[in-house]
Amino acid sequence: MNQRELKERIKNDPALTASEKVQKLNELRMPYKAMTDEELLQLVRDFTEENGREPMQADVLYDRELKARFGPWNRMLERAGTRPVAQSYLDKKRRRKEKRERHKEYRRQIREQEAAEAERTATETAETAGCAERAMQAGTAE
Repeated sequence: MNQRELKERIKNDPALTASEKVQKLNELRMPYKAMTDEELLQLVRDFTEENGREPMQADVLYDRELKARFGPWNRMLERAGTRPVAQSYLDKKRRRKEKRERHKEYRRQIREQEAAEAERTATETAETAGCAERAMQAGTAE
């Protein structure tokens, strides 16, 4: 019996309650939690080699562990090397990087403008204070 059939048998067993089904499935998944990332990816590669196709989530007991560690199913398959990285994903990643760089430059320019404005305000305040002081000295001298 393969993992898919075992999983289906537990899910469709009328003698088990919902919590018992979850408990049985979690017990079967426990050994996979202790495996390293590379070992899990190797299991995916082995499945692909044995069956001539990529695994679906229903095919393996450790699907939740794969999703938890590697994110979306397609990214996990790409990471395992069973599927080439999608060009749309690479394009999206490149656009995000470019946007971050543009925004970083924009924030730098805003900081420079704010610093220049603060310096200009400080200079004007100092000049105004100097004029007022001279006027008061001139007023007290008379």
